[in-house]
Amino acid sequence: MAASIRQSQYADLLRAELVATDAKLQAVAGTLGARALGWTPPSGGWSIGQVLEHLIVAADSYLVPMRRLVGDGYAAAGAGGDPVWRPSLLGGFLTRSLRAPRKLPAPKAYIPALDPRPNVLDEFRGRQRDTALLLERARALEWCRIRMTSPISRLIRLNLGDAFAITVAHARRHLRQIERIRAEPGFPSVT
Repeated sequence: MAASIRQSQYADLLRAELVATDAKLQAVAGTLGARALGWTPPSGGWSIGQVLEHLIVAADSYLVPMRRLVGDGYAAAGAGGDPVWRPSLLGGFLTRSLRAPRKLPAPKAYIPALDPRPNVLDEFRGRQRDTALLLERARALEWCRIRMTSPISRLIRLNLGDAFAITVAHARRHLRQIERIRAEPGFPSVT
């Protein structure tokens, strides 16, 4: 990301990434049945269904406080123009970490159950739509002025833009993981 970007431009970039991630996810996993969603790689790791369950739990942990912040209006935090958006120090670090290719451990609270919920793909795509709608509702607010505690640690303070960026980057990261699982030898054929 450039050193300085207008909030509206950043919102457009995040929205475009949400749409691209959703389209790619539908193309990669949309036709998978229960057997393929539950298949785990022989080398270990999560199944695609577990990855999607992980994404749902993580998205919910961000969406709940974000809905409250945006829903409360935060009229005092209205942008009154198109402010420059910058990530907080830790928000920027978390987003960059999620975009990096290196492996990261999942926080304990986000480790999925062995059996994901029914309709896990549709459920996750619903979270993606919720994020996009919330992003649109939040456009009139000045994201840098609206603060929240990270769902991972009370010691981490994020701004609203950080929360959007982390949610979008997290979904994109795990889309790549889903693609790797599909490419594993022995992955059930989709017919």
